[in-house]
Amino acid sequence: MRAPTKWSRPALSARATAGEAFVANTRAAIEQIAANRAGAAAGRDPEYLHQLRVGVRRLRSTLRAFRELLRRKPADAIEAPWRSMMRTLGAARDWDVLDHSLLAGELRVDAGSQRREARRRARALVRSARFSKAMRRSFAWAQSHPWRRRADPAEPLNEFARRALEQLHKDLRKAAHGIDWRDARRRHRVRIRVKRLRYGCDFFAGGFPHRHARPFLESLRALQDILGEMNDIEVQRPLLRRLEAGGRAPERLASRERALIAALGPAWETFESRRLFWRERPAARARG
Repeated sequence: MRAPTKWSRPALSARATAGEAFVANTRAAIEQIAANRAGAAAGRDPEYLHQLRVGVRRLRSTLRAFRELLRRKPADAIEAPWRSMMRTLGAARDWDVLDHSLLAGELRVDAGSQRREARRRARALVRSARFSKAMRRSFAWAQSHPWRRRADPAEPLNEFARRALEQLHKDLRKAAHGIDWRDARRRHRVRIRVKRLRYGCDFFAGGFPHRHARPFLESLRALQDILGEMNDIEVQRPLLRRLEAGGRAPERLASRERALIAALGPAWETFESRRLFWRERPAARARG
């Protein structure tokens, strides 16, 4: 069996159109899902499930980033089964994360039984006809010219990208405005928008000079790493309560959370200080 497969950014020329980019990014996400499906169904290595879920998130993020081009109801119909299936896939991943964080012998028996059941449901879903149908429909629909009546899929990608990234960046800054990083609910909303912007940058950054994009992407990744680990902590807490766990595990989570909260402020300031690469000259003009 092949190793777990990460997402591979599609090769797009500086002259690519927005429509071509949508199809290419949709295909790349579905290929990542398909490449990890057998390993996730076998269930031996949790990394397959993780990479499969990344593929699903990227597919859904592609639909969001290119929403301006797409017929709304059909796009929502394509996303709906993936959104529903992510609950089952996410539950298995949550128990994997908790199991990885526990010390040897600590709650392992109780947590192990919960983890096995969650992984059994995830394996059954990945093998199911429902999952196969969602993959086929998503791929076929992306190839079917799913454009809105007044959309322009022939618009140059750089022009479309600047508009899309401006909106994603605006949404993130609005979510984070005046935030107290101790507020887990608001932090979660910021994390989602950080992820959307990160994926949007991955979709579009190839059309801009790398030297312009790199500092922004590095600061965005650092922010996503911190918020992702904090989300893992929030996910683990209710699982520990289900196990009626006390003592060291919750205390370790609280200690780690405090350290991450302290790191968030500086990471956000660094992110805010970066120049927005999509406002620079596009790659085609820079070479000219």
